[in-house]
Amino acid sequence: MVIDLTKLIYRQIDKISIDSEIEIPKEYLNSDIKDISKVKVSGDITEEGESYLVNLDIKCDLTLVCSVSLKDVKYPVNININEIIGENGENLEDFDKIINNSIDLVPIIWQNILLEVPIRVVSPDVKEENIYGDGWKFITNEEENKEIDPRLEKLKDFLSE
Repeated sequence: MVIDLTKLIYRQIDKISIDSEIEIPKEYLNSDIKDISKVKVSGDITEEGESYLVNLDIKCDLTLVCSVSLKDVKYPVNININEIIGENGENLEDFDKIINNSIDLVPIIWQNILLEVPIRVVSPDVKEENIYGDGWKFITNEEENKEIDPRLEKLKDFLSE
């Protein structure tokens, strides 16, 4: 999604409005994200001195892997990006540079989507009480509070006195 900034640079317009859907290239996807829907991008770009203010709303659905059952889980993403880019901007990384009066927003959008990926996702249809294996079992918070370490049993008697 390369945006031409020429009209904004020469002050022919006050802002560039963006309202489109883009596809993130498959080479961006990593092992945590199996798939991504089309990304709905809306917002605007305005000039702030020698830099540019990018204000975007991003909506998409990520397909992630359930941490428990390894099933696919749809994870909705809805974020707002407010970034200053350009010569005097705070973000001067390679992908943020304005080249030939244009800017590619896909790397900026992708970076912000990656920040929204949770560390762990659990499918809503997973029944946690049936999860066990050889020498281990899944303990819920309720079970954890019920079980008392036998070494601390005498301490319980001491505290009740």
